[in-house]
Amino acid sequence: MISKTLTSRSAAIAAFALLAGGCASSPDRPIERLARAEQGIEAAEQSGAREYGATALDRAQTKLVRARLAADQGEHEKAERLAHEAELDAELAAAQASRSKAEEALREVQASITTLREEIERSSYE
Repeated sequence: MISKTLTSRSAAIAAFALLAGGCASSPDRPIERLARAEQGIEAAEQSGAREYGATALDRAQTKLVRARLAADQGEHEKAERLAHEAELDAELAAAQASRSKAEEALREVQASITTLREEIERSSYE
């Protein structure tokens, strides 16, 4: 009976120590997430997001600045979340830029097709 009590008590102490240790420790500075967000912003800028997805790109840059500040202040969970949001906003900006470029290319192709049709019609009447 004494060994069962000691085992139960030891298990309870171990569980409490794990819980207390988990609550007391904070996650590490989100270096990788910050780097991915920065790379995503750079990629978005290179894809033309400044011209075609400026709002999302600005939002990504603002969140990255806020993430760095949070990390500097030891608020690593907040920094992780903001850096992740910055990364997603950068992806959105890049996607908007790609979409806008594709739409522009489509308009150019459609204009070329219209011009070709007009030329074909003119040449068939001559």
